[in-house]
Order: sequence, then structure tokens, then C-alpha cells
Amino acid sequence: MAVILGVLLLPALGAGLAAVLGPRRQLPVALATSALTLVAALLLVRDVVAAGRSSVEIGGVELVVGVLIADGLSAALVLLSTTVLLVTTAFALLERFGGGGVRPVYGPLSLALLAGLHGLFLAGDLFTAYLMLELVAVAGAAMVVLGGGHERLVAGTRYFLAELVASVTFLVGTALVWTVAGTVVIAELPGHLGDHAVGRLGLALLTVGLLLKVPVVPLHFWLPAAHTLAPTTVSPLLSALVVKSAFVVLLRIWGEGVPQLATTAFVQLLGALGVIAVVWGGLTALRAPRVKQVVAYSTVAQLGLLLMAVPMIGAGSVEAWVGGVLHAIAHALPKAALLLAVALLAHTMGGDTVERLEGAATRRPLAAFAVGVAGLSLIGLPPTGGFVAKWYLVVASISTGQWWWAVAIVAGSLLTAAYLARLLQRCFGTVSAAPADRPLPVDRPLHAVRRGTDVLALALAVGAIVMGLYPTPLLDLLGIGAPLGGIAHG
Repeated sequence: MAVILGVLLLPALGAGLAAVLGPRRQLPVALATSALTLVAALLLVRDVVAAGRSSVEIGGVELVVGVLIADGLSAALVLLSTTVLLVTTAFALLERFGGGGVRPVYGPLSLALLAGLHGLFLAGDLFTAYLMLELVAVAGAAMVVLGGGHERLVAGTRYFLAELVASVTFLVGTALVWTVAGTVVIAELPGHLGDHAVGRLGLALLTVGLLLKVPVVPLHFWLPAAHTLAPTTVSPLLSALVVKSAFVVLLRIWGEGVPQLATTAFVQLLGALGVIAVVWGGLTALRAPRVKQVVAYSTVAQLGLLLMAVPMIGAGSVEAWVGGVLHAIAHALPKAALLLAVALLAHTMGGDTVERLEGAATRRPLAAFAVGVAGLSLIGLPPTGGFVAKWYLVVASISTGQWWWAVAIVAGSLLTAAYLARLLQRCFGTVSAAPADRPLPVDRPLHAVRRGTDVLALALAVGAIVMGLYPTPLLDLLGIGAPLGGIAHG
């Protein structure tokens, strides 16, 4: 119990401490808190491996009970999110191009975001999930506007309004489910809703609210601008972590709470939305002129793979569960690495368009190499975590007789290879003559961006390779408490 509460309380207390200290101490406090939370996350993984799935009741009034669930899924995601925040906070301490408006408040806001994410990953009831969704929404929207500027303010406001609509929808759905079932604890929902129309309406509202938070095409209107305009050390948190949190709640509701109510039409619809996201996101990324736009639309496409796993999970495929959850984890490390690396390259080359990256590898080879290594996992090439995840999804598609999802997965991988090849071709290409009105960037002193930042970006990318080379420990962990039983390693 102490460890479960520790991964929640440590970042929350650290956020409060960072907020009351002076601006110069906030990032060191955030870094130290992230390191301590990482220790707690490792202890949580140890406890889950040793004792299996467990739950903690954190209080409530009669039927509305706060429940935290420690299983393989939540432990893996807590460890992942803490690792990504630790690296991005270290990056924020080293970099000097993010703007003075980012650094003073990044520490407390990022720790508040981490506390909210951990609460979501551990949430075993709808009310706790709602509170944590609100915390993530407020902290995330506030972090988008760090550094100021009209564009960021508009993007952050749109993000917050979308999250507000989603939260209200989720809360109304929670109230309707509670009215019918008499409980909001997810594990207690089976058998309580049945064919009750109000209960089904509540589930529908819960689902729509979560799909807006993920977000799923066509509900993604707020994501590209927010992820593109967010400061350098904020974008990795949004694209690698925040977008997964709502999907985890969705997975718990339909995978653990009311799987018997998931009709074939419903799960096939979610899968179809996933295919649309993969194709539309990939094609848009292929045409995007700005580097971070490419990565933002890539996130839209990669989220589609999560939805494509749903109809296969609905068919009882253990491989689909493995592939979907593993993709959520395997996508995070290379996506965070990619965002940090392209920010370094764009700063070095004096512009954030794809064209400006021409010849960037000669000036910042480690960052360019990090882009290439991260791309291997995002495409799904061996030996990476992305390959293992997509392999399980393809196997699930074939074993359940739903071969069309395998076709979409392969098509998505080809699109990913195409838009990442745009970046790599520019980075490793030969610098060509520039028009008179667009001079090539002059040599820029790199003392403003310390070389340690390149190492941090590369370390995250290499983590995706390690995940692919040694997947068994993670697969074993994800099997603990999985709703479909033990994990088959194939």
C-alpha cells in the first residue's frame, strides 16, 4: 500500500515544494522528485511481480469509493511515465533555448501532470479517473502556453476547452452508470448494467469523453496545434504519455468492467476509426511543412493502432492485448526521443521547417542519429519494441480471422517510413544552394544547447531498442492482472 500511495504522493508533494521555492530551485527539485518517484516505481514493479495484482481503497463515502489498482499494466505505465519525465526534466536543466517563461514553472506543472497520470494508470473506479483526468487536463493545457505568445495561448485554450467538454461528458456518464449500477468501481460493474438503457447511455458518454481526450479522428482537432506549439520539453509529455492515459481508462472500462456489453459493431467501429487515423495522420504528416507538425500528426496515426487492437481484444485475443498495450509503451520512448532530437536540430539549423534540416547531421550527429534510431521503432522494424508490438497485433489479426487489420498495420508502417524518411533525407543530405531570400543558417555556437541534451534524446531512442531485444520481462509484467489471462510469448 505504501508503494502505491508513494508513486502518487511523491510527485504531488514535489510539485508543491517546487511551487513554493524560488524559480532557480524548481527544476532541481523536479529532477530530484522524479528520481525518487522512479525508485518508488521500481519498487511498485517489484511488488507486482512478487505478489500479483492488488488494490488499495483510498476512502470515500458509502458507494463512491476511491480504488487504486496495482497490476502489470499500471506498474509498467507508472515506470514509463516517470522515466520520460526524469529525462525531459534533465533536458530542461541543460537546454537554454526554451525561453525564460518555460523554466520557472515547468517543474511544478510537470510534477502535477505526473501525479495525475499515475492516478489515471492506477485508477480502479470512475470517480478517481475523473479527478485525475481533470488534473492532467489543467496541467497539460497550462504547460502548452508556457513561454507565451498568441499562437500558444490559442492552442492551449482550444486544448483546455476540448478537455473540459470531454470531462463534463465523462462525469455525466459516470453519474448515469452510478445511478444504474449503484457503484463506480470498475471491477464491480459486471452484472449490474445489463441491458438498462440509462446504463448504456452512461457507457456511451464515458466512451465519447475518453475518445475526445485520446483523441481519436475526427475528434483530434485540438491535438496538432497543441503538440506542435508546446515548448520543447512539454511536447514529449503530451505525445508520449498524456494521449495514452485516456486509452488506459477506456481499456479498463471495456476490457475489465463491461466486456460483455461490447458488441461486434461497436468494436469494429473503433477499429475502423483507428484505420482512418493511421491513414489520415500518416498522409498529413507526409505533407506537413514543419518538423513538429510531422511528429504531431504521427501521434494521431500511432494512436490509431491502439484502436485497431480493440476489435481483436473483443474477439478474445491475448496477442491483441499484448500488442495494444505494448504499442502504447513502445511508442512512448521513441516519440519522446524524436521530439527532443528534432528540437535540437531545428534550433541548430535556425528554423523549424523540414527544409531547414538539410545537412543537420553534419552539425549535430548524435541528435540526427537519435531521429534514425527512434524511427526504427516507430516504423516497427526489428529489433525494437515497436516491432514486437506490431508483430503481436498482426498475429492477433490473422488468428482472429480479421486480416484487414494486418493490412492496415502494414500500410501504416509504410506511411511512417515515408514521412520519417523525409526528415532523415534532409538531415543526412548534402546542403544545397539556398535562394537569396532564404539564406542557409550560419554556424551557430552550440554552447547554448549543451551536448548532454543529445545524449538524453539518444538514450530514450536506445531504450526502444533494448525493449525489442529483451521483451520477455515486460511481457511477463503485462501478463499480471491482464483481463484475458496469462500472456503467451509465442
